[in-house]
Amino acid sequence: MKIFEEIIMSKLTVFFQILTKSVFKPKLVKDLVEERKQSNEDEKHKNHHYKYDFHSIEEFLKIIFPNYDFKKYEHEINDLEIEVKKFFTELETQKYPSKKKPYPTSYSINSDSRRLLYYLCRILKPKIIVETGVAYGISSAYILKALQKNDFGTLYSIDSVFRPWQTEKMIGSVIPKNLRDRWNLVIGKSADELQNLFNGVGKTDIFIHDSSHTYRNMMFEFNIALEKMNENGIIISDDILGNDAFYDFTNKNNLKNHIIEVDENVGLGIINKI
Repeated sequence: MKIFEEIIMSKLTVFFQILTKSVFKPKLVKDLVEERKQSNEDEKHKNHHYKYDFHSIEEFLKIIFPNYDFKKYEHEINDLEIEVKKFFTELETQKYPSKKKPYPTSYSINSDSRRLLYYLCRILKPKIIVETGVAYGISSAYILKALQKNDFGTLYSIDSVFRPWQTEKMIGSVIPKNLRDRWNLVIGKSADELQNLFNGVGKTDIFIHDSSHTYRNMMFEFNIALEKMNENGIIISDDILGNDAFYDFTNKNNLKNHIIEVDENVGLGIINKI
């Protein structure tokens, strides 16, 4: 009962902050209304029942990359794991929503998914990576660590200041300073910025969707990304189980894909262009 009451109070706090702080920010109100509209539309796009192709990242890696020993990469991220744990330990003392804690900790990509991103970047050695959705920057940090080890590649990220208590300062705040030289952050909604970003960077090796997981936004990002991927490029999407976007997109375009069960029972989708 207490947990239920805490959830209700948290939602009421969020609603109150949005209401009071958005009075003089009509664009913010417009964006919030649009987000709610798209979320409601998702009820019409929840007909497909997904099945996992792999029940762990270890299973996926063993089948797709049988000749790689991933244990050699594990020690490379030990120091980053320590920094991330310290960051979130300190964050737990802060109240959400606030400028010091603008995102719920659940927004951050889970440990399985971020390790997979690291391994893929170390193996594929991408030149150009584009991601949408940064929040505290967990996935960005692991990608950038891999690029540093590769001594090659650049990460381009898009995220927006979407709530009254969010600030540009906190976007990617977990990323260590020594990893930021290969990072370019674009502030704005993917609906407004993604096409221009792809036009600017050219053919892309990896695209990662982790922004708003509505059907409409996922289909929008997938379609733009497909046009801009290299011949052997891949599209990665977190949280695909909430609607039919991943299924509809891959079926329509006859794309090879894999669905991996990762930590916290989240579906991670990987799409091969060919």
